[in-house]
Amino acid sequence: MSPFLSGALGALAVVLTLAAVRRVLWFRRLHRWRRGGPAPLRFLFARLHTTPEQEAVISAEADALFLEGSALRDDWHAARAELAALFSAETLDAAKVSAALDERLGRLDALRARAAEALARVHAALRPEQRVALASLLERGPHGRHGCGHHRGHAHA
Repeated sequence: MSPFLSGALGALAVVLTLAAVRRVLWFRRLHRWRRGGPAPLRFLFARLHTTPEQEAVISAEADALFLEGSALRDDWHAARAELAALFSAETLDAAKVSAALDERLGRLDALRARAAEALARVHAALRPEQRVALASLLERGPHGRHGCGHHRGHAHA
């Protein structure tokens, strides 16, 4: 494989991976909200009529995912510098680029698995009617379909 092709594939992998990481970073926003902003968890607790025990499970899972997501974000900041150094070299070392990406993708896979575990714990903590209500909130998205402009082109419910 030519150095140009391997470099282009590496750059494409970085762009795609960073797009996936961007989705993970909502944990940071969630944490900021829990510290005094719009408080989506309080909204969620009120909508689901949760018990203190259920709230503890949901909060613990959100906090754990936030911490892991923050660590992943910090690692990607370090990866950018590492990839920039590799990319500025006269010839691109495809093996080093691949190793740097594989390390970060492995951490992203671990976070994905942890998120699945968290969802399973939250699911188990909720009553059936709460699961239905949460599923409805998830389906509509964070802003719902209330004409705020986020869903232009979609039929409003």
